[in-house]
Amino acid sequence: MAKSFAMFGFRPELMQGIHDLFYKEPTPIQAEAIPLILEGKDVIGQAQTGTGKTAAFVLPILERLQPGKRDIQALILTPTRELSIQIAEEVEKLGKYLNVNVLSLHGGTDIERQLSKLKHVVHIVVGTPGRVLDHMRRGSLHFGRISTLVLDEADKMMEMGFLEEVHEIIEGTPQHRQTLLFSATMPDSVKKLAQYYMKQPPHIRIEAKQKTVESIEQIYYVVNQSDKMDALVDLLENENPYLCIIFANTQARVQQLTARLQENGFSAEALYGDLSQNKREQLMKQFRDIKFQYLVATDIAARGLDVEGVTHVVNYDVPNDVESYIHRVGRTGRAGQKGIAISLVSPRQKSIMTRFAKATKAPIEEKLLVVGRHLDAGRRKRAEEREAYFAQLREQKAKEQLKEKEKQYAPIREALKKKIKVKPGYKKKLARELESLKTLYEKNRRRQEAMAARKAAKGKKPRGRG
Repeated sequence: MAKSFAMFGFRPELMQGIHDLFYKEPTPIQAEAIPLILEGKDVIGQAQTGTGKTAAFVLPILERLQPGKRDIQALILTPTRELSIQIAEEVEKLGKYLNVNVLSLHGGTDIERQLSKLKHVVHIVVGTPGRVLDHMRRGSLHFGRISTLVLDEADKMMEMGFLEEVHEIIEGTPQHRQTLLFSATMPDSVKKLAQYYMKQPPHIRIEAKQKTVESIEQIYYVVNQSDKMDALVDLLENENPYLCIIFANTQARVQQLTARLQENGFSAEALYGDLSQNKREQLMKQFRDIKFQYLVATDIAARGLDVEGVTHVVNYDVPNDVESYIHRVGRTGRAGQKGIAISLVSPRQKSIMTRFAKATKAPIEEKLLVVGRHLDAGRRKRAEEREAYFAQLREQKAKEQLKEKEKQYAPIREALKKKIKVKPGYKKKLARELESLKTLYEKNRRRQEAMAARKAAKGKKPRGRG
């Protein structure tokens, strides 16, 4: 097994991208697949999500990429839009010094915007079969000159019924291309696909490590999204960790959490992908030296993070898959020490924790959230804000109604003011109509006030005797 990515002979620009993402050593799937892919062979990689398989095919593609060519040079098919976006982001990060242009094509996004982007130079396309085929049929996308085709999570694509679309897309690619297929399992449908389109591919099998450390206590709390921030502050005050890593799914969330913790007196710092290498290294040294207590991080930034003394890990956002969950909770309970992993989940996400527990064969206990001072105060504040908002809406509605009434009165008033000859009795008639409208308006106003008073009276519960 290669000891470092330098063993593959990647170009300097690609090595810089690898270094920026803090990739230290190749994972088993990367060590076995990358040399074969660089040789131009078709490859089948059987590995779970979280084993580094994305970089196993992205790195060789970027190494062989020709930025000066205007043609699409690689197509990566994925079963879901989330995976398509994720892979495209990784391509951008690893290839940022190569001036590579990558485009994610998936449903749920304005197709006109995608059509506009396809008019410019695109080197790598990542997409779902349905949207990719849609563009091919429109004539906005051609794969006649691609050199590499990747089928990622092929078993999921077959489960989701994309077999016919995948066949049609592959038929639109050159016969002399390199085909890479990655799948967690190898059902018959995937085997037949490989046999039909691939040329004597080596089959690499990597067993996933799906065991959490026994010394980690895993628990979760069911929390509404609006309560999460306050609940986190209460939990940290109650738990009082020695060192704690808090995981969030996005950079914006990391920054938001860090600011809130700092406001409440916690020594917290943020770690995310866009920070410079020097800043990252500085933060990690300070965290290891216990210069601050709480590290708020994204998954990408925390890749390979190994710090002794971390007593708590908090999943503020639930991770997307089992492997990410294992990676996160494994940051605590190291070197034989005890650790606690806490997850904050919405009511709809309880099933995810059940799936994590089943996959890891480890119990994850649900605990009841004790409302602390931050959560209690936060709920009162949000209730006051809601009441103020609805009061403002009611006031605005009343003003609009009054304005509408004024519009009705305006023609009558104007007619009464005019000193012109009119038919006998006309002004008296107008005056009577104006008085009638005024009476009706006052009647409606008094009725609404009475209804409001009755409603307020019902809202006041009688006080019990002490």
